[in-house]
Amino acid sequence: MFFGILSVLQDFLWMRSFREHLYILSLFFFFMEIKQIIQKYALDKKTWTQKGFHGILHFFFAVGEQALKPMHAYFGESHSITVFYFSHDLGHWYWCSEDMIRLRKSFIKQVNDNPALLETLKKDWHELLVVLSRVNDRTNKSDLSKLDNDSLLSLYHEWYAAYLAEYGIAIGYQDSFSMHAQDFLFPHFSKIIKEKGFEKNLNEYYLALVSPVNESFITQEYRDRLHILFLMKQKNMTLDAMDPLLEKHAKTYHWMQNNYAKDICLDSTYFKAQLRDILDKDPHVELQRLDNELHDVKRKKEALIKKLNLSVESLHLLQITELFAYMQDERKKYVLLATHYQNKFLIELGKRLHLDRKHMEYTHIHELKGLLQQKKINTSVFEERRDAVLVIHTLDGYEVFSGSLAKKIHKAIFEEEQEEVTEFKGMIACQGKVTGPVKIVQKIHDVINVSQGDVLVASMTRPEMFLAMKKAVAIVTDEGGITSHAAVVSREMNIPCIIGTKNATKILKNGDFVEVDATKGIV
Repeated sequence: MFFGILSVLQDFLWMRSFREHLYILSLFFFFMEIKQIIQKYALDKKTWTQKGFHGILHFFFAVGEQALKPMHAYFGESHSITVFYFSHDLGHWYWCSEDMIRLRKSFIKQVNDNPALLETLKKDWHELLVVLSRVNDRTNKSDLSKLDNDSLLSLYHEWYAAYLAEYGIAIGYQDSFSMHAQDFLFPHFSKIIKEKGFEKNLNEYYLALVSPVNESFITQEYRDRLHILFLMKQKNMTLDAMDPLLEKHAKTYHWMQNNYAKDICLDSTYFKAQLRDILDKDPHVELQRLDNELHDVKRKKEALIKKLNLSVESLHLLQITELFAYMQDERKKYVLLATHYQNKFLIELGKRLHLDRKHMEYTHIHELKGLLQQKKINTSVFEERRDAVLVIHTLDGYEVFSGSLAKKIHKAIFEEEQEEVTEFKGMIACQGKVTGPVKIVQKIHDVINVSQGDVLVASMTRPEMFLAMKKAVAIVTDEGGITSHAAVVSREMNIPCIIGTKNATKILKNGDFVEVDATKGIV
């Protein structure tokens, strides 16, 4: 067949000019290259589960590796492939759905066979966090500008390996468990709830069963701020007198609005403004409210477990959910911290390579040694990557495709035509029913466009969107599972929320007026 195509092409080329010959041949080989890449990784033979986010290649590259070799080293199994695509700092991460199902079933079986696995996993993960924290401390204490190239790269690779090990230990299991909850967790518990005769309470009971029993780091920061306010009022001190405590607070929480694109590095001035915003609150009352809400979540869950007389296997599912909710929130904290440390290395390496920030953002760690050895660097490849870059990670390694080739592969496999719809569905994360105008948030600078009463629509929410989420009357996301940021924070803030719609950001436009019925999971 291939030689037949060449024969037809040869006849066709006789009728064209030399320049046209070259153009047609280049098109032919370009499309053949796309076809070979798709066939090599069987991209068209898989179904995909995706996440979207604001990010850059350099900060996200590690995440693409983490669900593969680090996970495989710990568990003896992992994802077989992950793909991510960036165009102008907007990223999409694709998991193979078949891998997610396989890994989810495997982990549930492992826990049913050995329930102690959950505590072992938590313990081992905490030990890896200690290792990462030590490398973070060494990086903080090091004057990177005084290190020679080899020492700088050695420290960066040591940090990178610690980050991979911590993050990669269970992310593949966590996301396969959380993001596919509507396919297995909701059907499992809805069947039990209906069989026990509580169908009218289905959504209420299900959300109570899967609610996290640990506070998010957003609530932990608010709680710590309330303690500062309590001390301030107890000792009748001025706001300025709290500066030393706010400096310490900033060191603990400076990373809270980072993402895969930016290291915001919040300072004491920011947290002073946040403290000023709550001066009218009674800290004792607020702290008691937080305690009561957490107690109520645990009490309601325990009562429901008893009421439904859940089996051991069902209890294991809930225990997995609780652990992964806790790990996912803590993991997000260390992801945001990772941006801060990667940024330190990025700045120093950019100086040595004489590359602009926009070029450094589209490098990755494994090519830095080679770049440092070059006398003159061709920056066009980084311009191409900023326009479009697609990275495929497997257990055998990775490939990076840029520019028009990346765009064509992405369009051929991952872009779908959207049909006109009047309503669409997702998973209920927090119940309620409201109406309002749509504001789509894809990048961090979109946050300022969200006004009081808007419906915040995002591929998935992240901590840097928190102030916008506080203004929203409802939250709707493309992705996310029961332990996602949107699900956890919406419950804490009691904002109607529907997650996992798959295409809300593609269907809706800014200004669309929508009804969010988070009692039925319909927009």
